[in-house]
Amino acid sequence: MAKRQKRQARSGAAESIGAALGRLAARIEAWRSQRIEIGREIQQLMGQAQGLFREVMQEPSPSTPTAQGLSKGKGGRPKGYKMSAATKAKLRAAWKRRKAAAAGSAAGSTSSEPKSQTQVRKRRNAA
Repeated sequence: MAKRQKRQARSGAAESIGAALGRLAARIEAWRSQRIEIGREIQQLMGQAQGLFREVMQEPSPSTPTAQGLSKGKGGRPKGYKMSAATKAKLRAAWKRRKAAAAGSAAGSTSSEPKSQTQVRKRRNAA
């Protein structure tokens, strides 16, 4: 009788282990199918995003200067530009006047009234 109980206990344990493994296999299969479905959705979204990106890159937005017919240049002198000695002297003199005006206004300017543009122009033309 003891042998029969051991056999029943073994077969009962084997059945419960088999059932647990069956449930685990079902869960794993469900996860795999979900993973495949999620992968398909991601690929679909990526395709849509790439299509939108291509569409945006082909059409300039209306707020850009090139779409309005305006071109925004770099500004400044072109590379390799050679200045004459007279032009360099004028630029140097203008820089010195600005520097002196900035130093004068910062150090000893007691008047809080701003100078008019005509006074500034007259001083520049006189120099």
